[in-house]
Amino acid sequence: MTRKLGDLLISHGVIDEEKLVAALSDQRAFGGKLGRTLVDLGYVTEDQLIRALSQQLGLPTVDLDHTEAQPDALQCLAVDVCERYGVFPISVDEGERVLRLATAEPDRQTLQELAQLSQYTLEPLLASMSSIDRAIRRCYFGDSGRRAAPTTRLGEPLSAIPADLPGTAATAPNPYAIGTIAPSAEAQDAVQELKTLIIRLEKTVDAQSRAFRALVDLLQDKGVVRRGELGNRTTRR
Repeated sequence: MTRKLGDLLISHGVIDEEKLVAALSDQRAFGGKLGRTLVDLGYVTEDQLIRALSQQLGLPTVDLDHTEAQPDALQCLAVDVCERYGVFPISVDEGERVLRLATAEPDRQTLQELAQLSQYTLEPLLASMSSIDRAIRRCYFGDSGRRAAPTTRLGEPLSAIPADLPGTAATAPNPYAIGTIAPSAEAQDAVQELKTLIIRLEKTVDAQSRAFRALVDLLQDKGVVRRGELGNRTTRR
């Protein structure tokens, strides 16, 4: 949803083309999601981002600060996966194999990957990035800082890219709308092992990216560099 998200925000008058270009440059230089980059740069607020996405994608919103997650839902996705994809499981229907989860940047391919990873049909809701971060820290780490005990399924990698539920796309009045996403029944052990390693590697890279961005923010606060300047210089090189 990288460029599409930017175009969506431009159409809603939230940002202009110049800010989008600067944010995309920062994203290419430092990694991470475009939405978080736009918020970090001060170009949009989380509320503006959520409102625009909700209107365009037809997804309901959820306030995670006042929503209690089901313990069984927390066992459906490992904390590493939640941090990597920026999602948080809220509730699960074991009978129907449906997992409701919050996401700040819904993307069909990402949701399909998560559906395969969890082996549940996903029902996405929109929440702010900061509320997802707080919910992960509160429910997975708790006051002791320890992670929730995983089940044997947690952390398993993707085995295939699943398709939407039959009829979902055909009945959606909004061409951009995202409905429920079902997992695929296919599985390949070699691909699973490879993608497990990819998830772990991306988590390490993400941690390094956060540390670097904290350094950049410090330099910006002290007036050493301007917002978007480092991304533009890195892209030109």
